[in-house]
Amino acid sequence: MTTEKTMEKVSQAENNVVQEQAQAQSLKLRPNADIYENKEGAVIYVDLPGVSQERLDINVDRNVLSINADIDLNTPTDLKPTYMDVRAGKYSRQFTLSSELDNDKIDAKLKDGVLKLVIPRSEKHKPRKIEVKVA
Repeated sequence: MTTEKTMEKVSQAENNVVQEQAQAQSLKLRPNADIYENKEGAVIYVDLPGVSQERLDINVDRNVLSINADIDLNTPTDLKPTYMDVRAGKYSRQFTLSSELDNDKIDAKLKDGVLKLVIPRSEKHKPRKIEVKVA
């Protein structure tokens, strides 16, 4: 194989890497979530690696909880990756909340790429003990 053909193949491979990176940069991902329910309400854990608090947007509208976040996995400037599945992109996920949950009291915490949402049950829907009186 001639040097010219070798250089052409190397150049083509580099172009393929750049195209793959461009595709990876525009990814729209649905993050994984775990949902737990107890008598106090619901807890939702959402995996959001590469997301900072500033790039996270959480909204509730008509019992629909929406989570949107920008992924920003910065690569060190002296490192030239050969291939990356995800370099940047967006996470988007929605949940329909039960009317038994109190949307006004949602607590959200982001730690180590995991978002934890605690959604309390409204007072009127919490289990309660009914006192029996002697007549």
